[in-house]
Amino acid sequence: MVISGKRTNMKEQTSHIHELAIRYFEGCISPTEEEILFLFVNAQPSNQQQFRHWEKEWMQSSRLNPETTNGWKQLQRRIQLRETFEQVFNTPRRHNWRMFVAAAAVACLCLVSGLYTGSKLNQPPEASNQAFALETSYGEKSKLILADGTTVWLNAGSSLQYTGNFNLKNREVYLSGEAYFEVTRQSDGTPFTVKTDAYSIVVKGTKFNVTTYPEDQESKTTLLEGTINILYKGKQIPVNPGEQLNLDKQNGRFSRQQVQADLYKSWTEGRLEYDKITLEELAVRLSRKYDVQIHLDDQLEKETVFRVSLRNEETVSEVIHALSEIIPIRYKRDGRNIYIRKQ
Repeated sequence: MVISGKRTNMKEQTSHIHELAIRYFEGCISPTEEEILFLFVNAQPSNQQQFRHWEKEWMQSSRLNPETTNGWKQLQRRIQLRETFEQVFNTPRRHNWRMFVAAAAVACLCLVSGLYTGSKLNQPPEASNQAFALETSYGEKSKLILADGTTVWLNAGSSLQYTGNFNLKNREVYLSGEAYFEVTRQSDGTPFTVKTDAYSIVVKGTKFNVTTYPEDQESKTTLLEGTINILYKGKQIPVNPGEQLNLDKQNGRFSRQQVQADLYKSWTEGRLEYDKITLEELAVRLSRKYDVQIHLDDQLEKETVFRVSLRNEETVSEVIHALSEIIPIRYKRDGRNIYIRKQ
């Protein structure tokens, strides 16, 4: 009877840990429960294997919709620190298993629900120098709230990284792609810095949009409210509300123009609006938004400028069809590839 009783208790304990693992995968675990879970997971290698087994079962469970399952799988493939991130933050390549799983779970929450609050991630003390990376695939966008109250929208094909000591020793993030920031002003005046592959942006409290994809020839920063300074090769370049500052990455030259700044945050609301955009740039943006590859024929006038306003979440086929009624083009779709030629 005693042996049977011990077996029953062990089964009950395993069942309880299993429930905590499910709550962890679903992002609704409390700090106390998470500590219990990781004490179990880190106790011995077999427990880590059990955790992975539960994770696999959870992914295959019928109660998960395809969006959640795909998001989790994509994140486990994608959540890793890039060399560019390591250079900016001096982050070591080796990261412990616990921090990897925590980052993946948090980012999964963001992709599935569209909202992540920084305080929901419980970091162990030794992880203050670890870096967190969040990425969105093409066709996705995400919203997160950092520990200092700053709101960030991350557009398709973009990534954001910050260290575990964010809001304690620094307010620095590293961006690749496009993001819209609403930065909360700190009472002590500590600035908020966005580092990119092109330049850094220093602010204290403001709203602005940054587009800096590695494959793009230009990096663009558009200011909606407040003031910002662009730091580039030891120089400070101020930007005023309603201005867009463009950097040509090849020659290092800046250009400044007045724009309707509010349009540059329209993508955060599910819209796509530009007062001036070229056919070539529109093709790139539509490719990212809809996760397709739009190929423009060389005979097209790619630098043609026009206004775009997409408000009703049209499909990419509907957008291309509407475009064909404005300019003389014909198009053909083959899976994820769309070929546009001159009429």
